[in-house]
Amino acid sequence: MQLARLSSSFFIVLTLSLLQGCADTPTVIEADTTVETTVDIGPVVKTMEEVDVLLVSDHTLPDHLNLSSGGANGEERLFIDPTLQSLNRKLIKRGLKTYILNVEDMVAGKDIQNKGTFDAAYNQYDQILKAAVKHGVTIASIHYDADKILAENYGENKAYASAEEDGKKYGYIGGVQLILDERATSDATLALADQIIHRDNILQQLNAVGFRIRPGYGDKVRFQNNLTLNIAGHSEGGAFLLEIAPQDQAVRLYGSPQKIVEAIETPMDSLADTLYAFRNETN
Repeated sequence: MQLARLSSSFFIVLTLSLLQGCADTPTVIEADTTVETTVDIGPVVKTMEEVDVLLVSDHTLPDHLNLSSGGANGEERLFIDPTLQSLNRKLIKRGLKTYILNVEDMVAGKDIQNKGTFDAAYNQYDQILKAAVKHGVTIASIHYDADKILAENYGENKAYASAEEDGKKYGYIGGVQLILDERATSDATLALADQIIHRDNILQQLNAVGFRIRPGYGDKVRFQNNLTLNIAGHSEGGAFLLEIAPQDQAVRLYGSPQKIVEAIETPMDSLADTLYAFRNETN
């Protein structure tokens, strides 16, 4: 669920990462009492010159400060992290050079417990995204979505009619979907999205595992403002945000995050093939 890096009207929470400049010395942000030292991101920025695929997790960890940044149920990283690790192994096996970007890695001690550190960490994070764009890296943001939010809990009733429901109206029904930000869509980003959805049928493969596709988005992109994609989408290597599944539905079906990762082996193999082929076709 793209809560940490998404600006949207239908999600419960939203992250605003107001960016500061990065430095090699301790970062001080006004109007905050404690700011952890940021790490030197120079080596990571340099690494982007050689990376094929940057995998980004976006959200803060469950035990870290959650300024609308924890994702689904405040624990989305518990599901994102093993999924990224699995996809990363598949990409490396295909000969691609990869890097996993986590926001906590941007600060010394990898601990985010106050707003100053939160803002400084996301500043560093965004600087690396910009470096990846500069070097034409393919940027993949992997998320799990919210499940279902009843209309009365969502505010104004924007319910999707759903034949599978017993008369209940929902303000939001989450699911598998591919998201782009229309403010940042390079030709490569649009081409990669088309390949994921139409040529390689990744969304349908996730649906075959049992995961609901978000109503209305089984064969098209959902365009939505997103803080990560507003940077990453400009890349000549392409960028996308993929919602793997409604998180709660995935738990109901398979239990643990590791069991969910095992269940999506086939669609993740296909996604790795997609990224491998795309990098070879466009470079």
